[in-house]
Amino acid sequence: MLFVSAIGLSFVTQKAVNGDKVTTPPGTVLLKPGLYIDAYEISVSNWKDFAEGWLLGRENDTATYAAMLPDSLVWISYRQRGEEFIQTYYRSNSYNNYPMAGISYEQAQAFCAWRTDRVNELLARMPHPPFRSVTYRLPTEAEWELAANGKLDSIKYPYGYTGIYSLYKGDSVKNFNCRYPDDDSLRVGQRDIMPVSFSIPNQYGIYNMIGNVGEMIAEKGVAKGGHYDLPIAYCTVKERMSYKSPNRWLGFRCVCEVVTAAPFNRKNEKPKKRKPVKGFSDQ
Repeated sequence: MLFVSAIGLSFVTQKAVNGDKVTTPPGTVLLKPGLYIDAYEISVSNWKDFAEGWLLGRENDTATYAAMLPDSLVWISYRQRGEEFIQTYYRSNSYNNYPMAGISYEQAQAFCAWRTDRVNELLARMPHPPFRSVTYRLPTEAEWELAANGKLDSIKYPYGYTGIYSLYKGDSVKNFNCRYPDDDSLRVGQRDIMPVSFSIPNQYGIYNMIGNVGEMIAEKGVAKGGHYDLPIAYCTVKERMSYKSPNRWLGFRCVCEVVTAAPFNRKNEKPKKRKPVKGFSDQ
């Protein structure tokens, strides 16, 4: 049985798979020829597809599953809700659409490797795949900034938008989930972590490149985009943050490189297949 929700990270429907209508790597938008990026931050639900759905449910690999669980203690400093989030942020279904947090650089890389294998298996089953193969990975800093700039001049528009507010249904709304100068310091509101679909997408159709959670990039220990608990002045496209371990404000999204060479001749050739995430301990 093909585990569609895991392979497609809940972005690919059975209809699209069977109808051979997949034209972009699951869950992504085009950034430049041959390179795509996730429209959303990797969510708790996406991680559960990986850990609960595949490692535990499909592979019964309890050791790797345990190694992939988040560090829930990162929430201990999360204002009045710290104790609640320690118990519920990952375990409850209430936050499935929120960014995955509390994971390490190595865990994020393992997720990318697993996702690569699953989507390549999906492509191998298609009679006319749009790509020969895909590789999901963390973006380089240049790739991340290209996506965050939203097709705009990064000097003139340091947040990748024409302003920090947008007009929505006649009201001025904040474009980013971070601390604005006019925030009431006694209110949590805007400074809470929010769902991955929160905010207004940029001109690429990407959500939350600025604010919500900081995002790991290929350079270990460096994150981009600011986060929900930072003043907006520290959340520009060019700003860098450092980290040494999992954190409540740290998440990630993937880029996807595609190979568009001729499809496999399935009579004579089969795509290479790696063991699902087993290489994690060797990374």
